[in-house]
Amino acid sequence: MYNMDMKLLATFKAKDVDLDAPDFDYASFKPRSAIRAIVFDGDKVALIYVKEHGYYMLPGGGLENNEDVHAGLSREIVEELGCEIVITGEVGCIEVYFDRWSQRQTDYCYTSNKMGETTEKSLTDFEIKEGHDVVWVEDIQTAIKLVANVHPKNLDGKLVQARDLLFLKSVEKLDR
Repeated sequence: MYNMDMKLLATFKAKDVDLDAPDFDYASFKPRSAIRAIVFDGDKVALIYVKEHGYYMLPGGGLENNEDVHAGLSREIVEELGCEIVITGEVGCIEVYFDRWSQRQTDYCYTSNKMGETTEKSLTDFEIKEGHDVVWVEDIQTAIKLVANVHPKNLDGKLVQARDLLFLKSVEKLDR
């Protein structure tokens, strides 16, 4: 169920989201694996609002030191949302070239359901500084509208917006 050989849905580079972005030496970017989840609580969907840069994103983050995909995703969701999940399916993966970090990040996305009660989040100093705040929206269509209708203030936000819109729209097409 935790397949790291998922279908590649897209690759996003700076020029794909901002025609005025500079050219980068993508060959020098270091690879990074990350996991994301579209977390459902009934019909509700969890998003994280990044106040500092004005955009929404799906919860998740980087895998640590050969960490198992399921363990990494569960850890990230507990840290960012304060809840446990059960993974219900695979969405696909997207490569994103983040110039800010000189990384070629492959994001593996899953669908999941929230389990149990919400507890305390455990945000990193970076997430606190960026103003990460959890928002539960009424359904996936509302999540798509929120993600689509913001204007991120930085290139990372524009890349995240493109990535997460594709993940959300891919799941919208599925019959849950």
